[in-house]
Amino acid sequence: MKSAKKKKDRKTFGQVFYNDNFQRVTIGVLSLLAVFIMIANGAAPKRYKLNMGAPSGFDINAPRDIENTIKTEELAVERVEEVPPVIRELEAANTRMLSSVYDFFDTLDALRTKLIPILEADPEQTLESLLIAENQITPVPVLMSMPQELKAYLFRLEAASEISVLKQLLVRDIVPQLSATTITQSNITQVIKGCQLRIENTIPSLQMQQAGLEILSGVVEPNSMVDEAATAKQKNAFLEAYKLENPVMIYQGERFIRKEDIITPDIIDVVRKLGILDEKTGPDYLFLASVFLLLVMLWFILAMFIRTFAPKVYQSRNELLFIASTIVLTVFLALMAREFIPEYAPFITICFIAPVLLAIFINIQLSVVVNLILTISLSLLFPDNLTFVFMSVISGTFAAFLSANANQRRRISLTGLIIGTVNVFIVACMGVIEKKDWVTILKQGGLCFLNGVLSVIIAIGLLPIFESLFNMVTPLKLLELADPNHPLLKRLLMEAPGTYHHSLMVGNLAEVSVRSIGGNSLVARVGAYFHDVGKLKRPGFFKENQMSENPHDRITPNLSTLVITSHTKDGEELAIKYKLPKVIRDIIVQHHGNTLVAFFYHKACQGGKGTEVKENNFRYEGPKPQTREAAVVLLADSVEAAVRSMQEKTKGKIEGLIRKIIKDKLDDGQLDHCDLTLKDLNDIANGFLTVLSGFFHERTEYPELEKKSSLSELDSQVYTIGQAEKKEIRNEDNHTKQAEEKVPSDETAQAASDDDSANRIED
Repeated sequence: MKSAKKKKDRKTFGQVFYNDNFQRVTIGVLSLLAVFIMIANGAAPKRYKLNMGAPSGFDINAPRDIENTIKTEELAVERVEEVPPVIRELEAANTRMLSSVYDFFDTLDALRTKLIPILEADPEQTLESLLIAENQITPVPVLMSMPQELKAYLFRLEAASEISVLKQLLVRDIVPQLSATTITQSNITQVIKGCQLRIENTIPSLQMQQAGLEILSGVVEPNSMVDEAATAKQKNAFLEAYKLENPVMIYQGERFIRKEDIITPDIIDVVRKLGILDEKTGPDYLFLASVFLLLVMLWFILAMFIRTFAPKVYQSRNELLFIASTIVLTVFLALMAREFIPEYAPFITICFIAPVLLAIFINIQLSVVVNLILTISLSLLFPDNLTFVFMSVISGTFAAFLSANANQRRRISLTGLIIGTVNVFIVACMGVIEKKDWVTILKQGGLCFLNGVLSVIIAIGLLPIFESLFNMVTPLKLLELADPNHPLLKRLLMEAPGTYHHSLMVGNLAEVSVRSIGGNSLVARVGAYFHDVGKLKRPGFFKENQMSENPHDRITPNLSTLVITSHTKDGEELAIKYKLPKVIRDIIVQHHGNTLVAFFYHKACQGGKGTEVKENNFRYEGPKPQTREAAVVLLADSVEAAVRSMQEKTKGKIEGLIRKIIKDKLDDGQLDHCDLTLKDLNDIANGFLTVLSGFFHERTEYPELEKKSSLSELDSQVYTIGQAEKKEIRNEDNHTKQAEEKVPSDETAQAASDDDSANRIED
């Protein structure tokens, strides 16, 4: 029981593993994960461990433009100190200062007049006591704050003249000028010192100089004040404007940290904002999730496009693997470029391999779409480089159109030069738009030109590798197979010459017709060349290779049918042995579908002697043609054999036979699995007619020369041999006509179209 259960589990697993949908999903998921890992690793910036106050130990280039905000702030703060404060004038202060000076001298004069006589009359009286008493009546704070010696000097009788000079200097000169001077609390000391210099230069008496300084110190007051709110507002406005107009920028690619640089707070701040500071915070899961979701959406779009517009590719595991491989390879090359030459990575990324290879192996439409998917994906590695995006989209599309159906390596090489030239124009245009200098434009343009050429060179080198890995075929490979020196074709020529020449004719028919319906004419031609290689196993059983007796005369119709129909399988074995591509092997197997070998079927029916003859025993194994190319080879094979067996080859009769054979194949269901339309069938018939009309054109019939006695002996021998050959040909034609009478007239064309050897086997 356990053994049976294990077998059942293995069987179930095998069914799932070999399920087409499972394989498609697996290919898509694996390629998505591979691209995600590479892009996430490349797009995520490298992190650096930096310690404040210690040397960095790294040379770090900025991955993008960024502002050093701390440095900008420091410079702005330094400059804002130069901004003058907003001053508000105090108009009453000037009046008070002048009034205070007048009051001081008026009071001093009055006190001198009153106190000097008292002091002279009563020596016991002291000046200080008298001043205190008078100050209680009329306060004179400036006078009272003066040193006692200075006050005593002012109340000397002989000091009157000096006081008068000081008064004139202060009242008429110094104080009025102070009204025009901005005096604030912060500069009042400097203003007073400036006035002191003028007093010293005008008045020689040291006591009067000191008195003047004391008076000014007492009466001078700020006539202006700083408007703190307005000043703060003005400074803030200057600060913001300065930071906007003079940012300290670090530009992409600039080395802003060297190994020997000491790490400062502003460097830490910049590195943190760039996201490259190793702070042991773990992976950036939000970043990874964003990249993954973008790639999932791109892969979904690509899958929907392939399923809708390239169903044959969707059904082919090898072609899906090939698409996935080219995508992964391109992303890998981009990652290597970014890793080792980050400064020039957008311009040297080999991104044109995929469109070139896909256009050669599959088609232009898929090549263009994959190129767009790759461009969007790779732009995550170069987020701030529009030049790469334009170059990849435009030049990649050019590459797809120029590489499609390229049948010469020279043409593919020319594609590289054209792509490189287009790259140069794109870089120049983007350089002008982005205001780059011409040296930079020339350097980047040169790299992009080499990029285009190198991409195509690598693509050419990868062609044989991908052909072998994914069993796919290119026009170049087909041209190699079409070479008459191919070992299998040489064998066919030497061992089955009739089949060889028949195959060449079928190739001509198939190529012209497939081209008329928009198919791959080169595949059709090469497939036709090899479609009958299975006859090499028993070449003598096929009429075109027979020189004398017919082996089928000695065997039963059933055995003859088995020999005839086995040449498709024999051909597949030879194709595998000689490593022919699968598309050619498919034509070899499908070029008869499951048609009926009518001649031997009718022969069996006529000689059955009452036994039942099963029609299925006289049919090819198939399968029916799956592609337009295989279907055209089937029709060309039948038409060539039937037309060759016709007695009278006029254009009208050839056309009638061609259309009858095509109708019979259509009615028999041989064209059910290929996407040929009725219009395509009409174009195919016209193509066949064009080729056959040229091949079987009418020739001028030369009159038979009369034998003359003047002929030399050698000429007589040649004449005799020619007459004998003509007689033999006439006998063969009569024999053929007699044999044809044995086949029902309404089935002659069908019997002729089944197989070129069976068509003429009745001889």
